[in-house]
Parts: sequence; C-alpha cells; structure tokens
Amino acid sequence: SQELSQSLRLRDFLKSGIPLFVVSMIVAPALVCLMGMWVFDTSSPFPSWACSAAGAGCVWAPIPGEVQGHSVSSQACIMQLELAGNMCQLWNGTMVDATPYVPGGFA
Repeated sequence: SQELSQSLRLRDFLKSGIPLFVVSMIVAPALVCLMGMWVFDTSSPFPSWACSAAGAGCVWAPIPGEVQGHSVSSQACIMQLELAGNMCQLWNGTMVDATPYVPGGFA
C-alpha cells in the first residue's frame, strides 16, 4: 500500500468482496453437487459394504426394487428399532420385518 496515492478504505474491500461472495454462494453448492456425482457417484444406490460395518444402522436385504432410478436386486434397509420394533425402512418408504436379514438375530 506504499505505492497507493491514498489508503485503502472499507468501501474498497466491500466493492470487490460482496460480488465475489454472492457469486460463490451460487456457484459453490452447484459445483459441490456435480463433483459429488462425478467423483464419488453420490447419485447411485447405497453400497452393500456400508451396511456390513459395525454400528451401521442398516441391514442388507435381498429385496429387489427401484432405488434412485436404478433397478436393484438387493438394497439397504434402514433400521427403525425405536419406532417399530424389528422393522426397517427401504428407500421407497416401505417398512419390512428385518429379522430374517440380521445376522445372529436381534439381541
């Protein structure tokens, strides 16, 4: 700032900063969604390996259906123990008895 004829004012920073902030609020979320689909395939169905982890909160059920536009032969079933006992919920909202799909049964 030694070369400037006058010192920088807050207005100078706001004049350039506010438009950049507004543009980034519009571009960044769209970019994150697109990169998620391209890099991590976030638009695909839930993978079976994610349900095999301890404490995953889901079981892998051999129930065919349609998940996020993909036809699948088996799919994740999200456990709903607090709401409906031994029930789990599929992607389309259907409640299913999870007992046959839990290895070792419920404790």
